[in-house]
Amino acid sequence: IPMDDPTLISRQQLFARIVGGLGGRAAEEVIFGEPEVTTGAAGDLQQITGLAKQMVVTFGMSDIGPWSLMDAAQSGDVIMRM
Repeated sequence: IPMDDPTLISRQQLFARIVGGLGGRAAEEVIFGEPEVTTGAAGDLQQITGLAKQMVVTFGMSDIGPWSLMDAAQSGDVIMRM
């Protein structure tokens, strides 16, 4: 995989985005405690949930194997939103 091609994103890079996206929620839990976690991370959670879904459904990056669960018309729209 060419490392200088910005259109190619590895599974490791996508996973790093997910981990980074959970940082705000984790910080709230560490600082305030689990009972005091706020709704502030809701947007981050929506984004990383969508990314995780894309990894499995669109890009075939699942532990069960390289399966795409979308048809071609749907997958083009998902990639455009990324």
